[in-house]
This record gives sequence, structure tokens and C-alpha cells, in this order.
Amino acid sequence: MKAENEQTDYITIEEEAMEQEVRTKLEIGHITPEFNLRTVDGRTIQPTDYKQRKNLLLFFFDVRSSDDWEMLAELKQRYDKIAENNAEVLAISAGPLEELQDCVDSMDLPFPILCDCDRETACKYCVVGPAIFVADKYGELKYVSDVSTYTIDDVLNRAMSVLELEEMECPECGVSTWPKYK
Repeated sequence: MKAENEQTDYITIEEEAMEQEVRTKLEIGHITPEFNLRTVDGRTIQPTDYKQRKNLLLFFFDVRSSDDWEMLAELKQRYDKIAENNAEVLAISAGPLEELQDCVDSMDLPFPILCDCDRETACKYCVVGPAIFVADKYGELKYVSDVSTYTIDDVLNRAMSVLELEEMECPECGVSTWPKYK
């Protein structure tokens, strides 16, 4: 039996949830969260590897989804155009390393596939399904979108427009400059 002066600490689920860290969804203008992920060939890649050199197109996907493989194939087709806009594609999946290796081998992808085995990076980016993020050379998010096989063309067209604009912007002031015609 409890003593009269002993208090019972009852905490509701709602109160407990309020005390936990709440991660807000990433939006345009936010800085990309840092990560440090391995590729299937053992290299380690992080966004700061590209800082002040390249824009980034991050594609979160499920290696076990045939729809996501179709989206990877579309990214592969557009890769040269993406690279022309001084950008690198980083494809990120929580799948097992062996399955990611099979994906790379069978698709012959020109961009790295990163293993997010513990889903920590997906959590940092608030990703629950396939998604695309475009960040400028300084890590600022310029475009964010969920993606499906039905929307991949529209999403990639918008991402490409953002990348083209990023390459035309003046780095000191952010004002677009007009391309020089020869």
C-alpha cells in the first residue's frame, strides 16, 4: 500500500508525445540535413562533398518496388541533361546492400546509389515514400516533391527547370542572369 504522501506520476500519451522532438517537414528554403551514407562500392558520400561545386538532386526510393525502378530508369535517361546543369543525382534507399548492388548491376546507373539501412536519413528528410529533393550548391532546398510513376515526368520537368535556373543565378546576389548567346 502506498504512503499517503507518495504521489503517482500519471502521464498521458498526448503529454508524452508533446515532450518528444517533433521533426517538421522539409520545405523550400530549408538547409538539407547532413548524412553520411555508403555506396554499393564502399565509398562514403555526404552532401558536403558537393558543397559550392554542384547542385544536388536527391531521389529517395524503395529498391524492392518495380515502380521505383522505373523512376530510376527515367533518371538514368535524363542524367546527361541533369549533369549539364552542374548537378549530381544521389539515389537513396533503405534496402539491403545486396539488393542495391543487384539494382546497380542490372541498371548500369551513372549516379551513386546510397544505402540508408537504418532509415535515419529518410527520417531526417521526413520521407515515407518516393521523393525528390533539389538543393543548390550551398545546401538550400529549392524543390521538394513526392513522386510516383504517374507524376515522374512532371516532377522531373519541374526539377530540371529549378536546376536550370540555379545555374543562371548570380552566386553573390541570387539574381538570375541572362544566358549568353553565341
